[in-house]
Amino acid sequence: MVDFQHHRLMHDGVGIHAVSVGEGPAVLLIHGFPQHWWMWRRLMRDLASVGYRAIAIDQRGMGGSDIPLHGYAKSVLAGDALAVLDGLSVERAAVVGYDHGGGTALALAYLAPQRVSKLAVMEYAPPGFGYEMGLAAAPGNVNWQLSFFTHPDVAVQFIAGKERELLSWYFWHWAHNPDAVEQADFEVYVRQLQKPGGLRGGFMHFASVFEDMAWFKAQAAAKKLTAPALGVGGALAAGAFPEMALRALADDVRGVVVEEAGHWLLEEQPEACLNALKAFLDSA
Repeated sequence: MVDFQHHRLMHDGVGIHAVSVGEGPAVLLIHGFPQHWWMWRRLMRDLASVGYRAIAIDQRGMGGSDIPLHGYAKSVLAGDALAVLDGLSVERAAVVGYDHGGGTALALAYLAPQRVSKLAVMEYAPPGFGYEMGLAAAPGNVNWQLSFFTHPDVAVQFIAGKERELLSWYFWHWAHNPDAVEQADFEVYVRQLQKPGGLRGGFMHFASVFEDMAWFKAQAAAKKLTAPALGVGGALAAGAFPEMALRALADDVRGVVVEEAGHWLLEEQPEACLNALKAFLDSA
């Protein structure tokens, strides 16, 4: 198997780290919080083994990418992703976004539809189409942190120095198998959040929610996405919600609910995720 190749590309003065492996039709993979490209590495090798070129981006503020103070709207992040495609000479790609990466994937499909052959959104619904439900203080709402993180400097003030505690809660929270994220991977993610500015950079992806809400509503009112779209959710977490949200945004939508999985789909049910994505990628 060919080793991973690491790339560093620039978009508006911000350095973006990406990793690729394999040859064939391109699949762009976009992570969410609190992870980075590392979450995709096993899936990337699997995709490469069946004839795809897997490309994983580190979104700004996380992983090996720069951590600017501002510029975290999903439309800006989509520009980072487009710069990666340009820098790697990829004309069209299937785009897969997980968690907040789903918002970046959606924004890319709106801004450059000719570059997106297929779109998969995992464990995410954009602001204005369901995400905002997690911001409300309500009985049974298990995602209260979405609102807290919209104020990143306040969140950092309380959490800095407790990154391990945050991730211990995060990977236990909303999981079917709370031990699915292995200890070695846990340490990788802790190290990334402990970098100078790393915690704030991650929280900035939440802080753009209200700007993103207005943007996605305007895009959806103007047109529907035409690329085939797949919504994927864990049975214990988002469930059918990603598919339901996509139906308001796209014409050609299908959905998969991954059984015995919470939010951490790639860790809890890697084979089911590979099968669902491969079936979608291989479909007409």
